[in-house]
Amino acid sequence: MIDGMPALRPGPTDAAPPAPPARAARLNPLAVLALLLGILLSPLAALFGHLAAGQITRSHGAERGAVLAWVAIGLGWLWLLL
Repeated sequence: MIDGMPALRPGPTDAAPPAPPARAARLNPLAVLALLLGILLSPLAALFGHLAAGQITRSHGAERGAVLAWVAIGLGWLWLLL
């Protein structure tokens, strides 16, 4: 106590707000489309796979599906060469 005032203690209102819950990474829809095109024997799978891989890289972990995109790229190039 200083000058008749009680000592200040941090209470529940002085605490920092809790951090928001972590959001799960969402699946990139373009990667799914590219994989479907690769399964359907379309060379466009390579184009859409490259676009999806770029989007996933630029999202810095907010999107997933890189494996799907790269499989689609491989299938797309395979169908293009055949």
